[in-house]
Amino acid sequence: MVDADRAQKGRETFRSVIGRDLPERAPSPFTDAARDFVFAEVWSRPGLDRRSRLWITLSCVAAAGAPTAIRTYLHAALDSGEVTMEELREFVLQFAVFQGFPKAAEIEQALHAVAAERG
Repeated sequence: MVDADRAQKGRETFRSVIGRDLPERAPSPFTDAARDFVFAEVWSRPGLDRRSRLWITLSCVAAAGAPTAIRTYLHAALDSGEVTMEELREFVLQFAVFQGFPKAAEIEQALHAVAAERG
């Protein structure tokens, strides 16, 4: 895939997964990698459906303790229509068992904020 095609596919997949356009930033190796590799290649691969990729990604960003990514993917999961608020609440409990209650409390807090934003 040519770089321009890869970048375009990355932007389109980001919009499809996250529900908004990729923020315009000055080009950098990090943003190019996120757009081109993460979204153009990984999220676009066959083998896992979107719902499965959302759950895996939520688990990873939650385990990493990445608050911005947690909120982004909570919104993305709900916006997809493939994940419900009830499932996300259950996810927090399951996550707490394997990653600890303090980390899960952060996700619970983010989930409450996301729910409030969504009305």
